[in-house]
Amino acid sequence: MWERPEWFEVKFRCIRCGVCCVGTEMELLAEDIERITARGYKLEEFAEERDGIYRLKNVNGHCVFYDPEKRLCKIYDIRPVGCRMYPLVYDGKSVTTDRTCPTWNTVPRSEIERLAPYVLKFLEDVKLTKVKIRLRT
Repeated sequence: MWERPEWFEVKFRCIRCGVCCVGTEMELLAEDIERITARGYKLEEFAEERDGIYRLKNVNGHCVFYDPEKRLCKIYDIRPVGCRMYPLVYDGKSVTTDRTCPTWNTVPRSEIERLAPYVLKFLEDVKLTKVKIRLRT
């Protein structure tokens, strides 16, 4: 299902502010980890496991892959599915936009409707990442 991560990118007006990369706790799918490690990164360099869920590491208060000077993601072309779906978030009741994103209001309602089922599926699948990674090693 997650083999074409570009399909999950939210179409909105991103201004490359980096807010989404600061203090991130982005969960990782097994497929995300496979894509990133295939590029030569070691799991322990970019991820940490907390409460059974792998998440992107933070270095100096931002994602390990974020370059604050250039305001760019170092692995943008292979970035995790959760990063691609941002600023969509689940607020405990429904899928909505994260209002800490300065351009949250540029996400068309049609994008929320298109990706909402996948946001929920993503949240379920990240719980299986640890098991999948163990089975593949």
